Amino acid sequence: MSKDKQIFPYFARWFSGKTALITGATSGIGREIAKQLSYYGSRVLLCGRNKVAMNLLLEELNANSSFPADKFFADFSKKESLQELIAKVYKDYEVDVLVNNAGFGDMNDFCLMSDDKVNSMQEVNMSAVVKLCRQFLPMMKHRSGSGILNVGSVASFFPTPGSALYGATKHFILGFTDALHEEMLSFGVHVTGVYPGKTRSRFLERATGGKVKDWEEAMSPRLVAKSALKGLSENRVRVIPGFSNRIKVFTASIIPISLLLKKTYTNNPNKE
Repeated sequence: MSKDKQIFPYFARWFSGKTALITGATSGIGREIAKQLSYYGSRVLLCGRNKVAMNLLLEELNANSSFPADKFFADFSKKESLQELIAKVYKDYEVDVLVNNAGFGDMNDFCLMSDDKVNSMQEVNMSAVVKLCRQFLPMMKHRSGSGILNVGSVASFFPTPGSALYGATKHFILGFTDALHEEMLSFGVHVTGVYPGKTRSRFLERATGGKVKDWEEAMSPRLVAKSALKGLSENRVRVIPGFSNRIKVFTASIIPISLLLKKTYTNNPNKE
């Protein structure tokens, strides 16, 4: 069956023929976003650090895509690595869709985190997002049908003792993305934030130093990716995949802060 006759979700047409740069593309939500965009007819530019996973994904996409995917290795905790990525992408591509998915967490009390981890988390989870938006938005303002998808977390909506800095970086994504959405409306540039909850990936294993492998009742990254891309195509301000996550966000908005903090800290999966 030709690609023209395949059945796509109605919003897939918005992505067809566009060039999309996806950070954190080698696993979890980023990997699923890359696969779906490629299937929808986008040229995908993959950015990550895991060379083995990157090459496997590139091979998979190029075997089934109309546009050859490309790969870029970068470590966003290092400012020079981010600048090299931007220069390489600028040289050969005009980015229509930017997906800021790269990020990591650390489920530990703030005072127990190393200085390196504190600095790296701020660079990866916040500074890289700002710099990439700063670089690609000006050109997007002059092209219709462009957009930015920033990946936050349900933790964007409430403080997370036991993971204080991670939660704060994701709260930054919420405020930054909401404001950019409004600023870009008159230019026709879509800006959307997606705020997933528990998702099947290696995030929890990495964030707990291997103590906990995965969440119970975690959501499929494929479903999160589809919800995120649908929301971006419709230029929604916020996308919260999953009914239980929407209930969690609503509940957090009405619970007294003292009770919310205690409950959040008690439920931290890294606590003994």
